Amino acid sequence: MKHIVAIFLGIGLLALCGCTSENAPQPPQKLPAVSLSAADKEKLAAFQKDLLSVGNLTDRAVKLATDEVKNVLKGGKVSLDLPSILDKAQAECLRSGATLAKKAVPAALPPEMKSLLNEGTAGLIAANKAYAESFDAIKSFAADKNPMVLLEYRKKSSQAEGLYRAAAAKFKVIMTAAGVAQ
Repeated sequence: MKHIVAIFLGIGLLALCGCTSENAPQPPQKLPAVSLSAADKEKLAAFQKDLLSVGNLTDRAVKLATDEVKNVLKGGKVSLDLPSILDKAQAECLRSGATLAKKAVPAALPPEMKSLLNEGTAGLIAANKAYAESFDAIKSFAADKNPMVLLEYRKKSSQAEGLYRAAAAKFKVIMTAAGVAQ
């Protein structure tokens, strides 16, 4: 019986580490250079800073949880703090998503920029939600030791990473077009 569990765990680890379902990166969208007033550039920079400050808190929580998960997957002992760490990371992801949903895009921007900012913000919110869902899968794995649950973790984690990269690309396009330092 132990051999069967070891085989399934090995298959789960291979699936988790070796296989990805990531799509080929899409070329970033181009926006023509936009002339904004100094006040509008400052509002855009402040918006960017707000998004980054919310994202930094989430990044720390996700990194801590991911490090603990990797330790468990490598055969390390399941930490007694793992459920607590996962709960905190999940709560932080959901809180960040709610905070991002309340952020208002600067009104003085051209419609194309507003649209991309809204899409990017929605992508960040969706990425936070996917990270939170991936932690549910890890909690289930820690409780049941079912290696098949790791596939759900990998799927949600990859989805979150893809959404985050797509949102970051949109923000970069906007900031470049507006001439705002990144």
